[in-house]
Amino acid sequence: MLKQLETAGVVTRQCSPHDERQVLVRLTDDGADRLAAMRTELRARRTEALSHFSPRERHELAAQFQRLADVIGDTVPQPDRDDTTQR
Repeated sequence: MLKQLETAGVVTRQCSPHDERQVLVRLTDDGADRLAAMRTELRARRTEALSHFSPRERHELAAQFQRLADVIGDTVPQPDRDDTTQR
């Protein structure tokens, strides 16, 4: 995936001068411009989509999304805290 982004001119890769096991990946100016444009487009699409809902419906929708995020978060396995405290 990084090779494709590099070929497209979105990122650069460079070996770390401090640790040869590391590769530094940075956005190019073009990559940063593309990311900013994508975020702007997504915000505009979200605003347009939400304009079809009343303020009350938007509030209820946000509450349901938060509830969904909480349910999803509850299904993610958490590290066993007892194992780390006993070492």
